Amino acid sequence: MLVVAGLAFYGVPVRTTAIFTGYLALGIVLPGMLLWRAVRGRPGWLVEDAAAGLAVGYSCEVVAYIGARAAGLPLLVAAWPIATVATFLLVPGLRRHWRRTDRDEEKTPFWFSAILSGSALVLFLWSAVRFFRTHDVSGPAMLSPDADSPFHLALLGEAKHHLPLASPWLPEQPVLYHWFVYAEMASTSWITGIEPQVLLVRLSPLPMVFGFLLLMAVLGKRLTGRWWAGAAAAVTTYFVLTPTPYRWQLNGWFSVFATNAYEDGSSLRAQMWTSPTQTFGALLFAALALALLDVLTGSNRRPWFLVVLLTAAVAGGKATFLPMLLAGLLLVVAVRLLARGRVRPAAPIAAGIAFAGLLFAQFVLFGGASQGLAVDPLHFARISGAPYTAGFALPGSGSTGRLVLVTLITFACWACIWPGLLGLARLARRRRPDLTISADPVVLMFGIGLSGIGALMVFGHEGGAEGWFMVSGRPYLSLAAVAGLALITPAGVPDRRMLAWVGGAILTGAAILILVRELDPNWAPVPARTGGVAQTAFHLVWPYLAVFALLGVAAWFVRRSSFPAKGTAYASLLAGICLVTTLLHLEQTTREAQHTGWRGVRQSAPFIPDGTPEAGRWLRDHSDPDDLVATNTHCLSTLGAPESGCDNRHFAFSAYSERRFLIEGWGFTNRTHQVAAETHVNAVYVPYWDGRVLADNDAAFAAPSAQTIGRLRDRYGVRWLFVDEARDTPAPTLGDFARLRHRSGQIAVYEIR
Repeated sequence: MLVVAGLAFYGVPVRTTAIFTGYLALGIVLPGMLLWRAVRGRPGWLVEDAAAGLAVGYSCEVVAYIGARAAGLPLLVAAWPIATVATFLLVPGLRRHWRRTDRDEEKTPFWFSAILSGSALVLFLWSAVRFFRTHDVSGPAMLSPDADSPFHLALLGEAKHHLPLASPWLPEQPVLYHWFVYAEMASTSWITGIEPQVLLVRLSPLPMVFGFLLLMAVLGKRLTGRWWAGAAAAVTTYFVLTPTPYRWQLNGWFSVFATNAYEDGSSLRAQMWTSPTQTFGALLFAALALALLDVLTGSNRRPWFLVVLLTAAVAGGKATFLPMLLAGLLLVVAVRLLARGRVRPAAPIAAGIAFAGLLFAQFVLFGGASQGLAVDPLHFARISGAPYTAGFALPGSGSTGRLVLVTLITFACWACIWPGLLGLARLARRRRPDLTISADPVVLMFGIGLSGIGALMVFGHEGGAEGWFMVSGRPYLSLAAVAGLALITPAGVPDRRMLAWVGGAILTGAAILILVRELDPNWAPVPARTGGVAQTAFHLVWPYLAVFALLGVAAWFVRRSSFPAKGTAYASLLAGICLVTTLLHLEQTTREAQHTGWRGVRQSAPFIPDGTPEAGRWLRDHSDPDDLVATNTHCLSTLGAPESGCDNRHFAFSAYSERRFLIEGWGFTNRTHQVAAETHVNAVYVPYWDGRVLADNDAAFAAPSAQTIGRLRDRYGVRWLFVDEARDTPAPTLGDFARLRHRSGQIAVYEIR
């Protein structure tokens, strides 16, 4: 009810939420859960079946929608859940999969459910204060979102009407991108009738976020057999972040040293909303990891169909995960060979499936495009926390001194998040009888996470996209760390004593970080040219030195105590300094919301012209999906510095109209990245490469005539003109050659006669 009320406050009617929830439950989760149970051969833990069923349901929905959209009958996608549910009702041998759980299944503790429910509510609150309030679904605030949201909305509209996808802002360029999430949202929009923008910025990512949280808890429980490990895995994934001992505001491309799971510190936004492809792919991949857990342990060899299905879904959902999965599986093979001299067939088979999926994604879905990713070691260190470390340069931003300092701080932060990884050394020893930890799945999780760190270190992207490897891998390092922590936590420690020590250690770590923050003089970094390199470096490093010195004192007291689980206490100390950072960050952003407003807050000056949503939707309702549109505006002048040139990320017109434009912008296309690599110009400011087409387009607005307008109609097939009258006022004679059909705010829509 709290989520429903929150969505209503942020512009989603209760009726719309009910329709979406009904479709999600009956059209995705229920058939997906039935398939998950049928393939595995038995019903299991309800939370596990529902969360995994969500991922399976999404995968089947996308496959069904691709076929339905290709046939020109998008509503036919509704046939797959109806047929699935009917089959499980009518076939006697399948009816047993409707039962909730096996009788032998352990009952879920109340505290476990409470922790997950509380975590979900915190994530919803975070979504509200960091995204909903600045991404309104109506009113002036919707004209100043982050630069990527119109891009996602444009691709969602494209997926509603065309397959294969082209870039609707520049249809000559195919979409060589992870596009399955747009197919999923397009399918939902067709079935429910919900506006695509509402799905994108309010509804569709929510079950993906909650489902991923549940799957992290399920994986933690399945890896170790411990309920506390499941809760710890979920909490660590989302809330145990890098310690931040500074009082001054931290803003950077990857927030604090490239390790934040869900927050982009450069603006008021959250990664789980600004990157729906990542959110969707993370859910699918977590379900794939759960299916692999069965086949790697040999406890159930039936889920190979699920492995293939989910691998295919991940290939188009977020192919970033596939090379990481391949690396993890190869590590399992290598460890098996070194430890026992032989390999179980499951890991090599799974590696072959992952490799096939990777090849399919790279050469079929993405056409071999690199999208700007290149070998560029430590690129993240040059841009991580750019606003507060840019001044520390000897003499440039890529200086050795700065790179070494940022890299060392980064590794220190990682050590605070995952100290339990040290416990994995006990995997090689004889198994403890009280634990059900199998080595292969834990090694897989560790390999996936380690490959994310490796990719972050080796690759670079001018937009910082190498950071997604780290974001993708850190949940699996968290799972491996939780497994290591379970290995070093004695089974005989009384529960109350354990809780007292763990709670005390967490509070001690939190107190240490708060103390150092209070000692910091609220200093704002001084550029090296004015404050000196040594001064800048000192103010960056001393808070961390103070934190680790105080942690050392606390660890000395733990070592001299009689508590048997000293490793658990050490890890809890580190968890405390990480958790309090999250709480302080949430408190700070909530305070900002109290001061600036809880809804309809602009992030910056509007860069979408007034009237664009209304005019776009009018054009959508009065034109054919195959109609081509031309516009007179191509640049986001308010987002880029004037001296940088034209910011080519203009997507809003195609986003709201769900129509293709001859040339609206040319950002985020493969050709743009190619030109950027050839000319060494940032892809955001690369000029358009076909001057003739651009000149023909713009001439129709600057000098409208029978010839210029007719050229757009006859040579290029343009039927509509979408005119921004504020940015680039067209000639007053435009109405002599095209018929004015609609006007909203600063936008006029003309139909070519």
